Amino acid sequence: MDKILFISKKTMFSEKVFLSLKSHNIIWENDIDKIFEIKPSIIIVFHWSSLIPKSIYSKFKCVSIHTGNLPHDRGGSPIQNQILRGKKFSKVNLIEVTDPIDSGGIYCFKEISLQGNLDDIWSVITESSIYLLNKFLKMKMDPIPQEGKPKSFKRKTDNKIILNSIESIHDQIRMLDGEGYPKSFIEIEGFRFEFSNSSLKNNQIESVVKISKK
Repeated sequence: MDKILFISKKTMFSEKVFLSLKSHNIIWENDIDKIFEIKPSIIIVFHWSSLIPKSIYSKFKCVSIHTGNLPHDRGGSPIQNQILRGKKFSKVNLIEVTDPIDSGGIYCFKEISLQGNLDDIWSVITESSIYLLNKFLKMKMDPIPQEGKPKSFKRKTDNKIILNSIESIHDQIRMLDGEGYPKSFIEIEGFRFEFSNSSLKNNQIESVVKISKK
């Protein structure tokens, strides 16, 4: 039986994906140095922000979950970058890990909505990932090369809200309203306002606000 290694941040979503794959011979290990000791047949990368070294993906079959309309949504913070560009729908892709980042062939994909807050979106990504990974592990699949002109986006590191339009402000709040993510904020006269649970109705936002002194 194939020995499968699962690499992911510890979140409720990654826990759910891992448990759904327990019928396979799967191990969770985030210490990259131990991979050469384990010698897995397949490495699954899910919700992982660090680059996988070439020394690993060149030796082991390595696949990753990436959300975006490839090859146009490569790079960091794919969910946030798509929402900021007004995208309402996307795809969860199972791709081969290679160089450059997110350029690998696509094994399979599933279309999803980008509505709701970040936890809502990650719940949909999780269910889609479970479906794609089980399909991949049960069937012999060859990756299909990406077609089209690639476009990559930088990882979003600033969660300060840009005050431009009501809908955009709502999007900036909901796209970071999830487990393990810093909340979107504004700063006014020495005070910091952090926002969550945003609701947009009649061109007005209702939100939970946490106010603290800088």
